[in-house]
Amino acid sequence: MQGIVHSIILVLCLGGAAAFAQTQEQLIAGAKKEGALVVYASATAQQLQMYFTAFNKKYPFIKTEFYRTGKQKLVGKILLEEQAKQHIADLVHTSVIETNIIKKKNGLSRYVPQEASVLPSQYRDPEGFWTSAYASGILLGYNSRQVKRAEAPKKYEDLLDPRWKNSIAIDTNKIEWFAMLLKLKGRPFMEKLAAQKPTPQNGNALVLQLLAAGEFPITAGVYEYSVDDMKTKGAPVDWIGLEPVITYTVAVSLPSQPPHPYSAKLFIEWLLSKEGQEVVNQYGRVPIRDDVESRYGKILRQHKLLMTDVDLGQKEAEVNEAFRKLFQ
Repeated sequence: MQGIVHSIILVLCLGGAAAFAQTQEQLIAGAKKEGALVVYASATAQQLQMYFTAFNKKYPFIKTEFYRTGKQKLVGKILLEEQAKQHIADLVHTSVIETNIIKKKNGLSRYVPQEASVLPSQYRDPEGFWTSAYASGILLGYNSRQVKRAEAPKKYEDLLDPRWKNSIAIDTNKIEWFAMLLKLKGRPFMEKLAAQKPTPQNGNALVLQLLAAGEFPITAGVYEYSVDDMKTKGAPVDWIGLEPVITYTVAVSLPSQPPHPYSAKLFIEWLLSKEGQEVVNQYGRVPIRDDVESRYGKILRQHKLLMTDVDLGQKEAEVNEAFRKLFQ
């Protein structure tokens, strides 16, 4: 009954059913004729391969391939191809912030999956252009050999303690973290943090490797799944959730003119289904669906969360410039 109500509300909001999913049988029939799927994503290659292994087992008639790069580069490539009318991608899978940039540039087509009816409203675009597939929380990481848990920062203000000067690493790719912290704490706080002389590093994986190697005792932001995974493998790393824990979601969406729309829609429906969300969970991401038990979801639910503004992309140039001036 609740799903029906959600569907009715979505129809009323979008003003028609043209954007909605065909039946599963129609999607399968169309996908069999297309026989191909090209995904543009910022997720890791290993994650995408894990998706495709499970998806191809169920739908072996679809040849899957992907192109992956960083979030900002991905946006540039998609918009450049859109301008040149080169329609290559069937599906976009990246941060909801970058997805919203593409949407604002008319690079997406409207599609509301059948599975969207079971998701909370904050995980769906109110205009029907994207749907979140999983969440990521940004926590404080620390080297457990160098820092005792009782001595590690417990709140954002603790990062300003003189003992952490020249001892903090910051991932230059965590623009969501920087922008929301700037909004939450204000420019004066960020200037004080910059005065601590944190070390910029490029990428979550590199930051964690250096943290585990003892290159610095703390990092101002790491993903919950990545630090916890290294911890379970024996690395001397641990985490603390500075509240509110800044969180963002990764969405799936259709480009303006996907060459294989049936295959793309079938993949979206699969990824948002319980079966697909279990694969998301197995890789260590936090599923959007409440009916999938997630170890990393439990980590996030321990804390007060702050979801990033999806329209941060409209201030991307401003945010990047502020980050550069403060930390680089």
